[in-house]
Formats: sequence, structure tokens, C-alpha cells
Amino acid sequence: MTAEPYCTGDRCADCEPPDPGDVYGEDDCCEASCGCCPRVDAHGHCFLYPGSEEDSHYCDQHGEGWLNDLSPQAERRYQILRNA
Repeated sequence: MTAEPYCTGDRCADCEPPDPGDVYGEDDCCEASCGCCPRVDAHGHCFLYPGSEEDSHYCDQHGEGWLNDLSPQAERRYQILRNA
């Protein structure tokens, strides 16, 4: 039996539970790296704002960064919606 993924968001393929000693760490799954993360409440409240650099985003909990690429399944869904 395979373990359920920690997070099933479109950008969350590699997300793992946060380290108990660093629940707001930059490597944890949150909107700053994953975009619209279903687990965002597990990490406090992450809100995305435009960042200071091109295509960057700012998260009040995790600082500035870039969104991870969409998963292949999410990219397919996005293309289908775009072409509808």
C-alpha cells in the first residue's frame, strides 16, 4: 500500500510535512512555492502578493520566491481549459 501524498496541489508533487522545529521553513509546502496549496492552513496563513522581481511572488510567511512548475496533469488541465 502506497502512502498518500502529503499534498495534492497542482504544484505540490514533492511536498512533505513541515519539520516540527521549523513549521514556517522556506522548503515547506505553501502558496509561495506551490501556488494555491490545499495544505496552506497547516503552515499558517500564506497569501501571495506580486514580488519585487519579474514573475516572483511574495508570501507573508515565507518571503519571496517563484512558483514551482505545474505538474504534468495540471498542465494538461490548464491547456484543455485554455483551448475550450
